[in-house]
Amino acid sequence: MVETHHLIITGHVQGVGFRPFIYALALRHALVGSVANQSDGVHIYVQGHAIEPFIEAIYAHLPDAAMISSLRREILDAPPYEKFTILESSSTVSRATPMGLERAVCAECLAEMHDPRNRRYGYAFINCTQCGPRYTILEEPPYDRAHTSMRDFVMCAACEAQYHDPTSRFFHAQPIACPDCGPRITPHDGIAQAVEVLRREGIVALKGLGGFHLLCLATSDRAVLGLRERKKRWAKPLAVMVQTLEMAHRIALIDSDEEALLTGAIKPIVLVAPRPHHGLSAHIAPDMPRMGLFLPYTPLHVQLLEAIDAPLVVTSANPSEMPILTTREAVEHHLAGAYDLLIDHNRAIVNALDDSVVQVVAGRMAVLRMGRGVAPLTLSMPHKVTQSILGVGAHQKSAIALAYEDTLVLGGHIGDLGSVESDAYFARNIATFTRYYDEHPAGVVHDLHPTYTSTRQAHSMGVAHYGVQHHYAHILAVMAEFGATQEVLGFGFDGTGLGSDGVLWGGEVMLASIEGFERVGHLAPWGLLGGEKAIREPRRVALGLLFAHFSLDEVVALDVATVRAFSREEIVHFHTMYTRGLNTPMTTSMGRLFDAVASLGGFVQAVAFEGQGAMMMEAYVDSAIEEPFDFSVIDGVVDVRSMVGQIIALQGDKTAIASRFIATVEAIIVHFAALYPTHPLVVAGGVFQNHALLTRLHARFASRTFWRGEKAPTNDGAIALGQAYWGSFHTKEFT
Repeated sequence: MVETHHLIITGHVQGVGFRPFIYALALRHALVGSVANQSDGVHIYVQGHAIEPFIEAIYAHLPDAAMISSLRREILDAPPYEKFTILESSSTVSRATPMGLERAVCAECLAEMHDPRNRRYGYAFINCTQCGPRYTILEEPPYDRAHTSMRDFVMCAACEAQYHDPTSRFFHAQPIACPDCGPRITPHDGIAQAVEVLRREGIVALKGLGGFHLLCLATSDRAVLGLRERKKRWAKPLAVMVQTLEMAHRIALIDSDEEALLTGAIKPIVLVAPRPHHGLSAHIAPDMPRMGLFLPYTPLHVQLLEAIDAPLVVTSANPSEMPILTTREAVEHHLAGAYDLLIDHNRAIVNALDDSVVQVVAGRMAVLRMGRGVAPLTLSMPHKVTQSILGVGAHQKSAIALAYEDTLVLGGHIGDLGSVESDAYFARNIATFTRYYDEHPAGVVHDLHPTYTSTRQAHSMGVAHYGVQHHYAHILAVMAEFGATQEVLGFGFDGTGLGSDGVLWGGEVMLASIEGFERVGHLAPWGLLGGEKAIREPRRVALGLLFAHFSLDEVVALDVATVRAFSREEIVHFHTMYTRGLNTPMTTSMGRLFDAVASLGGFVQAVAFEGQGAMMMEAYVDSAIEEPFDFSVIDGVVDVRSMVGQIIALQGDKTAIASRFIATVEAIIVHFAALYPTHPLVVAGGVFQNHALLTRLHARFASRTFWRGEKAPTNDGAIALGQAYWGSFHTKEFT
């Protein structure tokens, strides 16, 4: 018998080339033994003298697509091995095994694609264990070819030989393919046709990894405006794909952290600061402080970008706020007339995934949209549950989450609910999670809002359901990411979410734990003129705020952009609505306060998408201006009457207004943080997507425990995560 070290490694270690990696390391360190995928992770048995250097090398040279959550070791006696071998995987897969995630095409595959002597020369679907599709082609676990949309493609002899070769990076690469046996694009000369159409300033619909995109030249005003007109996307920023990092640097100011994301294994859309003379159309991100750039992440995109040698707008092919489209038929039905050329391929997309959107704040990533390469997100919980709990999220930026065993899983971005297509896709996501994880939830956690599609879905599932307040769920989502269970001081700042008292909350300060929350602060409420209509008209939000602090005659006499945006008759009409409470719900929303300031300061009076006013203000923020506006806090209620007067007095000085308002939001947070000096601080909600604000908060609380979403979005895309996390501690509520 020989001393044998048994290693059990968990995390993203299956379907990422981990076994061939371990095989090569073992040979390099003259070790014998075996490696195999099992239901609870990768099991390694090793014998030899260089075991410690071998373990160190696992961490030091980990494949880009892999991530280790834990490594357990036991020492036992076993018969001597003669060599190191890769064993067949277990036929069962644990539900706790993280889902494989999409990875951008790797350098080795690109080298082969560019090599005229290689059999995959010019092949647009080359992939290996280090790159390519995973979740987007998977129908159900385990992740092997027979359970993916690649089962329709029979491997040729050459691919099959590489698939079974443990020294090859194609070893057990489930989507392995070549021109002889793999997917193809339609039309066959699609790249050449696309270049011709794009150079004529036309629009191309291109099927990618997780769905179709619409593409046009990013340097052409005519092309960009044409895409906006045909897609009906009037103002929302568009992402730009660039061929190389050098091209990205010519367009934007990019730091080392942003560069690492742009060139890494995922290649998400990264929000960066554009240079003053970036050479792109001014209509890509009008009046915005940041622009979304990304590099080509599939061989098909690489070939197109190399052929056209110009930056391209690459935006999801979907009608406004609907899920990304995945089939030719859907594109032809929903986007007829929106493109001049459609390029398809015959590898089916099983699970749609948008491109992920991220930014860097204080050297740390912040995910803004869950998508390719980051979704589904798998987190470990500090406890185990005996029955699974489903979180169904809110209404906007919908996503679902599941808690089971000691694991939390947050799904990808679905979109805003409320349309037939979005609601159907939402229901399919629930069915997919149920199938993937072999779980039928014992309980469902939903938002308090009774008319949300997600709430109605929870009520219709035939299991126990429980409502959790929106902003509490925001804070819980961040706690889940950091595995926190203790009481925190949480700031839930967003657009709106229904409060426990029936008011539209959104500027909330809470003492929160897994047991519940106490509301210890909030903005003073004011009325939203016209309810939901106010979301698209910041002038209505601001006028309601003026009515909360001034008489009708005083408002009419004010020399401020908001008042100038209405006729006197309109102001009188809205004042009647306000005083009588007609379609004027009360709110404490910080997001709506951003809208009000955007109107008062003359930034914008009507918007095309939520958050547009706040983003436009951010472009004017000067970090050197640190003086906040005046406000008062009485019994936890934040009164901004003095701030409103000071903004009016600045007479449209946009830099001063934007900078001092961001400083004011920071000062409000500082005020409450000082009242609870020992509590960890949590910030959550869409307001904290604001780069300028979040940068200031990181600097302000550098010496204090300060948590915000990093792997999960800080917006409503993580509400489901907070719901499921709460439910995992309250399973008794569902029995």
